[in-house]
Amino acid sequence: MPAIQNIHKRVAALAATLFLFMPFCAPAQISTLNYKGNVLEVKNAADTIEILDPVTTEVMTVIENPNPIPLKLNNMNIYTVNEVEQRPSVSGDKIRRYIIQQLSEHFKRDGEYRLMLDNIIISDKGKVVYHNFNGVEKKIAIQTGHSDNGSNSGPSANGIKTARWKETDKNFSTALSTQIEKVLDKAPVYKPATVYNQPVPCLLDTRELQRPFLVKGGVIQY
Repeated sequence: MPAIQNIHKRVAALAATLFLFMPFCAPAQISTLNYKGNVLEVKNAADTIEILDPVTTEVMTVIENPNPIPLKLNNMNIYTVNEVEQRPSVSGDKIRRYIIQQLSEHFKRDGEYRLMLDNIIISDKGKVVYHNFNGVEKKIAIQTGHSDNGSNSGPSANGIKTARWKETDKNFSTALSTQIEKVLDKAPVYKPATVYNQPVPCLLDTRELQRPFLVKGGVIQY
């Protein structure tokens, strides 16, 4: 009988653990957003997921899709770059380089950075009409673990070094947000994407927008 009770306890513990790390998905809601003379239909679909950090063994809460996902621009469907027949003349990487170049004076300290940009839309007229910016992240080195040899000195005493992305100063991110908006407002007019030979709004690739860049000796390396 005690053995059966132990099995029940283990099953209950396992079930509780699985529940803890299952994603919690809020029901998607469609809403309308007026932004700089344009009307966007967006889907609010942020997913909250709790994951176990394999290095620190801490439980972290990760929010996926923190920003509303644009679905329509002025009642026109918004396509991804993989859905259109002809892509716009500007890519996510090109926009990323353009923004970094315009903001180069703000990055003086050496390090590896990335701009948390997403949802950049090129309209059917070829203009950047919408974007989200969630701050600047910098790659930092952290130490975890301890020496197992009983010694308090030597390389092993420092533990294991690993790299992490961490948001820089909040004030810096806020100031940069204003600058990025101005930069994108002044961006050139590009050739829009097309579907059935008709110009359509297009969402640029977020992975390209968030590629890291390096600052070394005051010089930016893409």
